[in-house]
Amino acid sequence: MKARGIVVIDYDIDGGFRQAADEQDKLEQAVKSIVDGNKSVVHYQVDMKERRGEKTMDISKMKFRHV
Repeated sequence: MKARGIVVIDYDIDGGFRQAADEQDKLEQAVKSIVDGNKSVVHYQVDMKERRGEKTMDISKMKFRHV
């Protein structure tokens, strides 16, 4: 069986891109520590983008397109 795990974390960062990059580094290390040595994980990636507005998302309603 194949499955996809999805985690959404919204940050409110005091500062600019350098502080955001530091948070992304921390996030990448945290995810790496979860997947390292887990033979079930075949792929993972971490990305951080600028977020606007105060609205949160419902990840159960997200849809993904395969390219």
